[in-house]
Amino acid sequence: MKTLSLIVGLLMVACQPNPWDHEVAVSADCPAYAEWKKAAELREVPGTVVNEAETSQTSTWIYIQTSDNTRYFACNLPTSVQKTGTKVVFNADEFAPPPNVRLAGVPVKLTKLRTAP
Repeated sequence: MKTLSLIVGLLMVACQPNPWDHEVAVSADCPAYAEWKKAAELREVPGTVVNEAETSQTSTWIYIQTSDNTRYFACNLPTSVQKTGTKVVFNADEFAPPPNVRLAGVPVKLTKLRTAP
């Protein structure tokens, strides 16, 4: 009976989808923030891609916006997910901008990225 329970348990675990099944490859290259100090590591942050260039004649901003309206500007956001409305979940290194630099969002370098349903 213990063996049967173990087998059923293993099958249930094996059938669970891997949360990174829809992973999108990200480049490790991020020269924009090369000289900036790393401030934090972000894990499993859900958000929605906003590409203002799709609706604006003047803005070229592309960022990931979270439910609390934080804008994350990723230096290595793949072009395959740069469409407004794309739901994503990401891990990233957050950077602290140098003194006297003002930004419209949080600068990050993605370390993992997946699309979300």
